[in-house]
Amino acid sequence: MKILYFSTVNWMWIKQRPHFIPYYLSKRGHEVDFLSLNPLGKVKVKNDKFGSLKIIDKYVLPFALRYRFIELINETYIKSHVYKNKYDVIVLTSPLHYKYIPNHMLLESSIIYECMDNIPFFYTGELRERFLYEERRTLEFADAIITSSDALADICRDRLRGDSKKPIVTIYNAFDKETFSSRPKEIDLDKPNMVYIGTIGEWLDWGTLERFAIQHSDYTVYLIGPEEIRRDLPRNIILVGSVPHYKVIDYIYSGDIMLLPFQINELTRAVDPVKLYEYLYMNKPTISSYWPELDKFQSRNLMFYENYDQFESHALNIVSRVTENNDGDRQEYEFIRNSVWENRVIEYDGFIQMVHKEKREVKQEVERRRLR
Repeated sequence: MKILYFSTVNWMWIKQRPHFIPYYLSKRGHEVDFLSLNPLGKVKVKNDKFGSLKIIDKYVLPFALRYRFIELINETYIKSHVYKNKYDVIVLTSPLHYKYIPNHMLLESSIIYECMDNIPFFYTGELRERFLYEERRTLEFADAIITSSDALADICRDRLRGDSKKPIVTIYNAFDKETFSSRPKEIDLDKPNMVYIGTIGEWLDWGTLERFAIQHSDYTVYLIGPEEIRRDLPRNIILVGSVPHYKVIDYIYSGDIMLLPFQINELTRAVDPVKLYEYLYMNKPTISSYWPELDKFQSRNLMFYENYDQFESHALNIVSRVTENNDGDRQEYEFIRNSVWENRVIEYDGFIQMVHKEKREVKQEVERRRLR
């Protein structure tokens, strides 16, 4: 099949689900166009080709959410690019992506909405209301829905307003076996340390992180990933910035304690964190905020906290245990060991092929009836 995969992040962004899904779909023999839209002058883009995976990072005019005429220019520009091609399946990953699809493709191609975040809750006020409206429109347009968490599946069902016949499947996140099959290298980090890897945004539990850093100045907290906000931080909280994906394994290997310190809200409650799969696969002690989506993870290395005292207690107890036995035995229990992107994409591929086959059969039946 020929697949168009709209991404909310470009190919050079920290590697996430929108990179692994199209990559492994192409490995399964599909011709995949990865398309991202990037504000002009704000980020670097890369156009490339890896086998049957084509990377198309497009510049668009900035401030489209602020000015309708800019949004219309961008829609026309991207539609003109999409119009030149013919796709069996189009995957949308944002509530706004349907606007870039020519009308005839909405009928001819199988439209999949892949919901990876509770996107409206990245925004407030009128913008949130707009994204709620646009997501409902997207859900109506889509032939089927894929979510990355059970919480998102429930949210999509609720926003579908009773359309219970539309296929919805949850395909969880995973870790990349190709990356984690290499031998990690030790990185010179101050010890004892804590390491967070991911986008650095306002959803982090800054109160807990900063309080712990101030009260325990012998610890160094490393935050690794693209920065979406700026804060005045204690000197022992280090912003490393983004690192190449192949180095992620080295930072996890070199960290004493891995962190998932999220504030719990409508946004984070819907997350299935990729990094947790990676941390647990590498047998790393991990301190995480708690939300129900994490109940499926069962590991002696995973400790939840709901307040500062619990966070502090876990951190101090973990370091004493890590100092005694830093390597430990890898806990390759069944759930984590099988949670690789290749396996997820086998399920993903089967689902979109089923949806496409059913839509094609319906079209053929309609055409037969028309010719009678």
